This record gives sequence, structure tokens and C-alpha cells, in this order.
Amino acid sequence: MFDNILVVFITLEHTEHTYDAAFEIAKKFGSKITFLKCIIEPHPKFAFFHTKGEKESHKQELKDAEKSLHSIEDIAKKFNISIKTQVESVESLSEFLVSYIQKNHVDLLIIDSHSLDEAEHEDHKETINTIFRNISCPLLTLK
Repeated sequence: MFDNILVVFITLEHTEHTYDAAFEIAKKFGSKITFLKCIIEPHPKFAFFHTKGEKESHKQELKDAEKSLHSIEDIAKKFNISIKTQVESVESLSEFLVSYIQKNHVDLLIIDSHSLDEAEHEDHKETINTIFRNISCPLLTLK
């Protein structure tokens, strides 16, 4: 039923119950799991280019994201589940995910969205709605 599960983290922090839920579903259906962390490319402070500081800050965010996903690989080994991890720098989360889901034949999309402030929550609702309207697989959001 769910051969290919995609778990997406959109916040810097992520919760255990998100990957625990993914592991339980994968065990039940014999699924493959990809954990994807999307880091939104910052808008330049100056109209057409990023400063050196902005570039360095973004590189550090990507490195931190990779480290956080490596810890999930260790947990997956305890569950005896093989996973794939990936970090992407994206301009638009919804556009990237819709394309990724279609290209990779995802059967279930799980999105972790805890610890969002009010402004982020409104953006998140719009993003989820856009994704939901443009994909054909089930979508599970976890807080």
C-alpha cells in the first residue's frame, strides 16, 4: 500500500513521534522511507545578490540539517529499517515537494510541523493546502 514514504521536516527542530510514526508504518507495509529536510533559500537583503554572511549562514543551516538527519539514521538501525536521508535548499517548498513526489513516485507524504509561531503557521497552512491540491498520494501532517 505504502511502498515509498517521504517524511519532510520543515522546521529546524523535529520530534521523535514523527519518525516513530514513519517507522511503524514502514514496518507494517514493508516500505522504504526517505527523510527530507528542506531549507528555504533566504531572500537577499540587497535586491539582486546575497552577502557573504548570508551565504555562510545558509551553508551552516544545510550542515546542521544534515547532522540532524544522521541521528535519525542511527535510530532507524535500531528498528532494522533502511532509510535514505536528503537535505535540499529550495526556493519554494510546495513547488519542490510536488515535483519531488511526482518524480519519485511517493505513496505517502508525512510532514512534521511542530513549533511554528503564528506567522509561520499561516504560511504552513497555505503551503500544505497547495501541496495537498497538487499531489495524488495521501498526506499526513504531525505536530
